[in-house]
This record gives sequence, structure tokens and C-alpha cells, in this order.
Amino acid sequence: MDLGLKDRRVVITGSSRGIGYAIAQAFLQEGARVLLNGVDKTRLAQAETELQTPDNRVCSVAADVASLNGTRQLFAEVDRLWGGLDVCVNNAAIHEATDFTVLDEDRWDQTVNMNLKSVYLCAQAAFERMRAQENGGVILNASSFAALIPAYPYGVYSTTKAAIINMTRGMAAEFAPWNIRVNAYVPGLIATAMNAETIAKHGDLAMSKIAVNRAGTVEEVAAPVVFLASARAGYISGAALEISGGKFSVQYPKGNWDRAARLGAGAGRPET
Repeated sequence: MDLGLKDRRVVITGSSRGIGYAIAQAFLQEGARVLLNGVDKTRLAQAETELQTPDNRVCSVAADVASLNGTRQLFAEVDRLWGGLDVCVNNAAIHEATDFTVLDEDRWDQTVNMNLKSVYLCAQAAFERMRAQENGGVILNASSFAALIPAYPYGVYSTTKAAIINMTRGMAAEFAPWNIRVNAYVPGLIATAMNAETIAKHGDLAMSKIAVNRAGTVEEVAAPVVFLASARAGYISGAALEISGGKFSVQYPKGNWDRAARLGAGAGRPET
């Protein structure tokens, strides 16, 4: 499907690996121009090399978007390269696993700044550029299924991801008069380096709560994110799109897989 994203100018924070990398790859497949961002200069340079196109549609900036100075550095490069912006994907995040009872202030601040403050700073910077354009733009914010059901021991992570959904809805209303849509995407259990330990330790239990009985892939997150950025999603704003394989769509989805296994060749047909 041609989503009409050819030559669209896209900045993606946290895009040197994982879901952000896959989102960048998906935009490039649609013909967009992409500015990668991360804090690890070596990994970021590697991602730029891996994703580079024959017509040089990929650039990168190592900048910490948890700070105002880092955000200014990133968007100064947006201005230098393109003089405008069509899509801003706020994907950068860290995954702090510490109980609230022992979480110290520094780690609280680090997680809140990276996961939540960066979204506010980048969305504000994107708005300033998009508001001057007749076609406006699209801002997409990374939330998590942990926003809907907090995950232990990721309390502060879950808190920031819940706040992102609320902030997305507020921004959608504020930015709408300038033809700027704002949505959140809400991944469930995705097979990334961030989730590798969880899958290794608790894979069977985790899958038993997911209707499709498996972890998702980064490509399965990237595809709907790119769709949300397109004009085909023009009446979607203020939404939080779950990409979770039907996680907790019922309380015990694994039971149906057990039943299907018993049915053998008859799986998927009603019992008679």
C-alpha cells in the first residue's frame, strides 16, 4: 500500500535499535526522509550506515532529548536539513526496574525526564515547525501496555507511559487548529533487547495472557505507526492504539489454544 509518505520529513527519537529502528526502516520503505536520534554515538552511526539508502535519505544526530539543550540540538539539525518537519515520532525511553520503596530520586528523575519530559520537549519543538505549514504534521508518542496495567517492578516506567497517553490526548486538542494530529502507540510484549530477559524468564506465562499466544515483532509495531503518520489516518487523533496481540482481551486466552490443540485438525471449527 502506498501511504503517500514519499519525501516526508521524519524525526524519530530512540531510533538506533529496537522498535525505533524498525519504525525508521518502515518510513524509509515508504520513501520518507528520516533523521535518526539516540545517545550512543557508535550504535547510532551503525544504524545510519545500515539504513542508508542510495539517495541518502538517512541522517542522524546524537543528542539527549531528555534535556532542552539536547532537544534544541536535534531540531537545529531538522532546520538545517529540511527547514520544516512532517512527522515527529517520540520513541526514546528507558526501562527502570526498581520498587518504589527503594527508588532513589536520581533514577526517578532520569526515567521521568527520558520517558516523559522528552516527549513534551520534542512535541513542543515539532509543533513550532509544523504550525507554520499548510499541511500541518503528525506527532506520534510511544506509550506501553504498562500504561494500562502497570508492570512490576517497573512502577516509574509504567507511570510515565500512562502520563504519555493523557498528554497525547491533551496535545491532540491543543494542536488540532494547526492541522496537527497527535496519537500514541501502545506496544504490548515485543521481542526486543529490552524485553529479552522477561521473555527468557517468564515467556510461557507472558504468552498465556496474549490472545495470539506469542510476542510481537518490531515490524508489527512499525507498520501501524507508519500508517498513523499517513493521510489515510487523517481522522485519527487523540488515540492510543494498542499493538498487543490482544493481551488480556479475555482473562485466560491460553485456554482456547489448549482447546484448539485438543481439536487437532478441527482447530478453529466449533465443537460438535
